[in-house]
Amino acid sequence: MSVNYSLALMSSKPGNKSAAKLYYAKAQANGEITMDEMAEDIAYATSLTDGDALNTIRALIKQINKNLAAGKIVRLENFGSFQLQLSSKGAKNEKEFTPNNITAANVQFRPGKPIKAATRAGDGGLTFKRVPKLGETSQTDGNGSGSDGGIEENPLG
Repeated sequence: MSVNYSLALMSSKPGNKSAAKLYYAKAQANGEITMDEMAEDIAYATSLTDGDALNTIRALIKQINKNLAAGKIVRLENFGSFQLQLSSKGAKNEKEFTPNNITAANVQFRPGKPIKAATRAGDGGLTFKRVPKLGETSQTDGNGSGSDGGIEENPLG
């Protein structure tokens, strides 16, 4: 598998205007897949119909939501686990802290070993391919000379 990326010039220390600006990789999506398409793929790989697979995925999403709302960690075996993570405003002491201090609840996903393995470089894992940014037709190598942007690179190994 190859992950497309482009480069973005950003501060090496966000918030510090005098910090050096360096180029960083930004993943570029290569399309998207819908639940219907995944259900079709699952149906093809199993004895389920497309509808059965889609209904199973929908039921799983409802169960994840229900159990996260109940404060549980949702562990899906080797796939990974989901857990709520809270953001809040600080209070001077415990007595002053109320639920109104909580500003956001986000879902944290911790991938299981097979999912983590899919993000490793080499040996059937990921490779990286530089592509132009949206609206850009070619890239430079820092010396002003063009690059085809199609060279597969593997910065992780």
